[in-house]
Amino acid sequence: MKTVASILIAFFIISLIKWFKARYTVGIYYINKLEEQESESQQRKYPIDIADLKPENYDHAMDLRGAPTHLCPCGCNIWNVKVIFEEFEIATYFLDMECANCGSMATAPTLLDREIKE
Repeated sequence: MKTVASILIAFFIISLIKWFKARYTVGIYYINKLEEQESESQQRKYPIDIADLKPENYDHAMDLRGAPTHLCPCGCNIWNVKVIFEEFEIATYFLDMECANCGSMATAPTLLDREIKE
């Protein structure tokens, strides 16, 4: 009797799994917010809003401040930087910058950093 009950339970579980797989798609997806915004902006005819480039959460953000950098480890090269304008030109900028994709904080490069590298 136990054998019959075990077979019926196994049959029920297998049919339940088959039904679930037929009805739903299950998977793990990596979503790159920057690529998503770029593809959306290509579909629509107006430019990306800067507010759309802020990360929804900062779970994968790192503190990379110290050595100046141009590229975030996530692969993004777009940064949110605070600047001061004078006569329609950037007069001053803060060295703390935030990656538009993952929210990591980094140090902005300066002309002095380029001279030191050369």
